[in-house]
Amino acid sequence: MITLEELIIEMMPFSQELKVFCKNNSDFRKALKIIYIDRFITLHAVGTSYSPNFPDDEVVGIYVYDFGIKDPKFKQDFIINKGGLKKEFVLYTGFSSVVNNKNIKHINEFLATYGKGGYYKNAHRPKFEEFSNELKEIALKAIKLANERKKNGFVKITPEHVEKIYKKLKALHNEV
Repeated sequence: MITLEELIIEMMPFSQELKVFCKNNSDFRKALKIIYIDRFITLHAVGTSYSPNFPDDEVVGIYVYDFGIKDPKFKQDFIINKGGLKKEFVLYTGFSSVVNNKNIKHINEFLATYGKGGYYKNAHRPKFEEFSNELKEIALKAIKLANERKKNGFVKITPEHVEKIYKKLKALHNEV
């Protein structure tokens, strides 16, 4: 049976190789903000870019809305696809409690290396106004959902419900 964490990863617009990497590396998976649905809402959107400091490495930005803090805001963590080979991935996050191995590093290290020279300045805390129109629409839905969660709480998600959603997701993929 699939777990809620695995379902969230499966629903992300990640490469298949990154999804497998997440599944096989529990520390990496647990360092992703997107799995903490009681605090973050994923925008199910990623941005890819390349830093001139490491032009062979693909930079994958993951957008979330952090509604579990006093002043909710959008955040972006980064996954580096080393050499663009889809074999080794490094997550850069502000979750300092999970920075514990070669594949999970603090966001400040990302800014000091990939962002050296002013690249990715303020990218960890993107502003709504800087989003594309398409991302703004998604962001507004995330804000609405966060407000509903704050007001009404959460619906308990059972393992059976997770499995049902997963089967529907797989069926959709098979239709494409």
